[in-house]
Amino acid sequence: MKVLIVDDSEAFRKVMIELLVRVGFHNVAEAQDFDEGVAVFRKERPKISFVDMILPGKSGVELTTEMLKIDPKAIVIAMSSIVNKKMIRESLDSGAKDFLLKPTNEIALGAVLAMWSD
Repeated sequence: MKVLIVDDSEAFRKVMIELLVRVGFHNVAEAQDFDEGVAVFRKERPKISFVDMILPGKSGVELTTEMLKIDPKAIVIAMSSIVNKKMIRESLDSGAKDFLLKPTNEIALGAVLAMWSD
């Protein structure tokens, strides 16, 4: 199963890739912002995308909306290191299936993947 990580932090993307590999997901693509996220999403068609809600330029909420226009069956998991009710609500209202607090760990990531990877 293909997984996409969209985050402007290269260090965080590398940590996520390492965690995903540890829990058995080896087909992982990455992007650093809205435009690259849309391009990689169109090309790779991942089943699950982890999207940082705070990106340079357009937000993760806008990216989630765009991804779901391209593929309404896509599973988007919103992520942020800043947690507030408004951000969580906006991310879920835009179509994200879940919200993951950054930095994450293998247990939290595994639980989210178990729930959404059928």
